[in-house]
Amino acid sequence: MEGSNDLEKVETVNNKDLVDDTYILPEHKKELVKVIRSIYEQMYSWADETLMKCLILEHYRDVVSKMDKEAYLKEIECNNIEDLI
Repeated sequence: MEGSNDLEKVETVNNKDLVDDTYILPEHKKELVKVIRSIYEQMYSWADETLMKCLILEHYRDVVSKMDKEAYLKEIECNNIEDLI
């Protein structure tokens, strides 16, 4: 069953490709993806959906990996306090 072995290789994800985005609010994740998608739709209007997903995912990972987690969490906390006042 050589075919199933190839499938296992495809489904394997390298740990280096994973980023910790668990601290990012879901609405912020969605907004980030929307912004990135609009950039790539303008730049690569000829790209099919599979290529577009790859480009968007790579850009998303790059942005999240370079984010300052502590600064982000502090900003969220400050915004929540301001909303209460």
